[in-house]
Amino acid sequence: MKHLLTAVIACLLASNLMAQSSKIPLKHSDYDGWKNLKNQKISNDGNWISYEVNPQKGDGYLYLYQVKSGELDSVSRAYNPVFSPNSEVLIYRIKAPFDTIRQAKLDKKKKEDLPKDSLAIWNLKNGNKQGFANLKSFQMPKEEGEWMAALMNMPKHAKDSIKADSSEFPKKSKHKDKIKKGELIILNMSTGKSHTYPNVSNYELSENGNAVGFVQSEGDSLVHSTVNWFRAEQDDLKIIFNQDGYAQKTSLSSDGEQISFLFSSDTTKQKCFELYYANAKMDSPKRIVDTLSTEIQNNWTASENGDIYFSRDGEHLFFGVAPKPINEPKDTLLEEEKYHLDVWNWKDPLIQPQQKVQAEKEKKRTYLAVFQTKDQKIIQLANKEIPNVKVYDHGNSAFALGSSALAYRQLISWDDRYADYYIIDTRTGKQELILQKKNSRVSLSPTQKYLIWFETQDSTWYSYDREKRLSRALTNKIKANFFDEWHDTPSDPSPYGLVGWTKDDKSVIIKDRYDLWKIDPKGEKGAINLTNGLGRRDKIRFDYIQLDKEELFVNLKKPILLRAFQEQNKKSGFYQLQEDKEPQALLFADASFFKAVKAKNAGRLIWSRSTFVDYPNVWTSNLDLSDRKQVSDANPQQRNYIWGNVELVDWTSGDGEKLQGLLYKSENFDPKKKYPMLVYFYERTSDRMHRHHVPQPNWSIINPSYCVSNGYIVFMPDITYHKVGYPGECAYSSIVTGTLAMMNRYDFIDKENIALQGQSWGGYQIAYLVTRTNLFKCAMAGAPVSNMTSAYGGIRWESGMSRMFQYEHTQSRIGGTLWNSTLQYIENSPVFFAPKIETPLLMMHNDHDGAVPWYQGIELFMAMRRLHKPCWMLSYNDEGHNLKRRADRMDLSIRTMQFFDHYLKGKPAPVWMTDGIPAVDKGKTDGYELEK
Repeated sequence: MKHLLTAVIACLLASNLMAQSSKIPLKHSDYDGWKNLKNQKISNDGNWISYEVNPQKGDGYLYLYQVKSGELDSVSRAYNPVFSPNSEVLIYRIKAPFDTIRQAKLDKKKKEDLPKDSLAIWNLKNGNKQGFANLKSFQMPKEEGEWMAALMNMPKHAKDSIKADSSEFPKKSKHKDKIKKGELIILNMSTGKSHTYPNVSNYELSENGNAVGFVQSEGDSLVHSTVNWFRAEQDDLKIIFNQDGYAQKTSLSSDGEQISFLFSSDTTKQKCFELYYANAKMDSPKRIVDTLSTEIQNNWTASENGDIYFSRDGEHLFFGVAPKPINEPKDTLLEEEKYHLDVWNWKDPLIQPQQKVQAEKEKKRTYLAVFQTKDQKIIQLANKEIPNVKVYDHGNSAFALGSSALAYRQLISWDDRYADYYIIDTRTGKQELILQKKNSRVSLSPTQKYLIWFETQDSTWYSYDREKRLSRALTNKIKANFFDEWHDTPSDPSPYGLVGWTKDDKSVIIKDRYDLWKIDPKGEKGAINLTNGLGRRDKIRFDYIQLDKEELFVNLKKPILLRAFQEQNKKSGFYQLQEDKEPQALLFADASFFKAVKAKNAGRLIWSRSTFVDYPNVWTSNLDLSDRKQVSDANPQQRNYIWGNVELVDWTSGDGEKLQGLLYKSENFDPKKKYPMLVYFYERTSDRMHRHHVPQPNWSIINPSYCVSNGYIVFMPDITYHKVGYPGECAYSSIVTGTLAMMNRYDFIDKENIALQGQSWGGYQIAYLVTRTNLFKCAMAGAPVSNMTSAYGGIRWESGMSRMFQYEHTQSRIGGTLWNSTLQYIENSPVFFAPKIETPLLMMHNDHDGAVPWYQGIELFMAMRRLHKPCWMLSYNDEGHNLKRRADRMDLSIRTMQFFDHYLKGKPAPVWMTDGIPAVDKGKTDGYELEK
């Protein structure tokens, strides 16, 4: 029997070895077919789950899973699924075939002539499917309702007539139509009954699906607009407005019983709009806002750029107002007669580049106003002094929160972001200044009884009692830290966060690093640790999962779901919390668990689970997770490839600090062999131990799955910053000591063939390291800052902001100005120490980088070139900080690994490394071929 058992074990081992030996390493050409899963949805009754699985290139599938039977169905090229509120219908879009779209682009067809999506309606009760071609958009009811609306592209041959389902429409204009419009279909999803209306330029479906408001337009310089109101209960269409001019932005109350829209009779480019309102009892809409309205600022009116929406209870209609647009005089100058100039003034609140980035937004800025539908009263809530106003409780709130950063705009260039905060009465418009120059998030409680904020200067949460006009410190006496304990930049630490409020604002729930606390905003009752100290005791971080996205309060009367993460071993899972009880683990394992979503009307969840090996597929379970089941299998082909595993490692830094990191190895790893090692880092990465890395062309960093599949070890060390003004030294202390610890601990690491790779802040740290050590055989740095003295005074062009703030207060961690901390700027600038570099360096720095100026890469490249040191720079045209075009990502992936293969594996160098690619050959050759 013993010999038989030995034989069986030997056979199993042999079988496993054969299975592994039959696997192949990943290639760059494998990326296209590797799939990504997204848009997972669960129906309100919990009986259906849908999700998309799309290859990186090509046609994907929409899957539909029946929970009770386990049956799985699919639709090719379908995406963006939406279940009807009654869970009886699934609506989705269908793309044209990938090859068809690609060919149309090759044929240089205009965007409007490319193949259009189709709309599909799948009846889940009887299995019937209905389709409509040429889809533009569709809307589904949020609450119970059987009607939906979809706007289709109008056929080119369709007559420009708006006569449909009614004989009351006006005659067609002779003018060519420039307004974007389509054919509107209003459809009953249960019965299949539908109504079709052409020439629709704008539409809105009420939340309960009982009404549709839409505008039909025809003409050009003599545009005629018809505003229609379809009400489902009466199955009737009513024309409520019919006039020459431009109508747009229809809005409906949740119950569909109120409607509003904008209208302008102006024929000029800059149009002045009026706001109209009607309810079901009115015979015709009423004009409630125009330039003569005394309730808003003089010569202001309703703006087409603002959102228009009703509160959930229908008692408030919110809209944006702005100064009346002014038509500029006709331009009579030739281009050569104009000057083009930006005037930089030291008194400007924002510097010119930031003004230019924000210019279009500022031109369209609107200020919130409200029409009280019961009192027929208009209140302007926001103005140029208090431009930002936030309402609460789906717009039902009696009070709103106003904020203004205008007084502190200059400080943005070198300091934190500050604002003043106001409580605004939505019934009267009265404004009360409560807080000045605060740099943390401020919010109102759901019933607006309290204002709450975190004071960064003393790391304490405060509340302001609106009725008593009294501020109270809430957390100063609690023996826990509510500020980020890992904060390591020259600025005040941020809080861990506000979880929510209990019913009627009786308590507020706030997080520390690990636990949740229930705190009395009045300061009368002692704070209660809801998680009973389990989090800090076991080093588990708890986070509340809001399963009902509509809830205003956290209901502690029933069990709530928490996400849990153990800091030291990186396990995670879900816990259940009941007030006055110890949190109970429902699922806790060596994996990452996330994206928990509950069916609205049923006790069923969907969620995702991932490890380095396991793709984050969709899982389902009941609320206590006892019947969990995997639903999807996005990438079964992974079984055919050599994969890897990840190990959590630790070491002691040069400063005596205990650090953690991740070590990735191949699944066919042989400890007797020697493997080259790639060291990748950013700041802290070990918490992402169970992240699954899909094989794909990368925008700036290495892919661990690809690397281990091709014979590399990958090491990702955590980095901590303990000394302000010395970020490079701190990185050295963490990265080099971690690398040496791995080299000393593991004989399978080839000590002569170790390289660095990182992007952005990681790229800077690489540029610094190669000036301080020759430990690494080669290095690849993406978008590195090489000269802090020139970078300090530069611009982040994507935002237009000065770069000063990040050196004085955030990631760059110098903690002072260039003139007060000159030595630190120089000591941390790699370009000043370029003569010490002996490590071959590959950089990527793109000419449209809006985060790290392109010239930073150029400075280091030119220095190394002058010093005859091996250096290459890949500069992708019109690309930003990270690559967006997939072709560029693929190219970077190939060149990066060719670079490493040459230096660490001794493979021949590709032509682009040995000979370069002359500008005259750009686009004709890629230089991938290896030198013979």
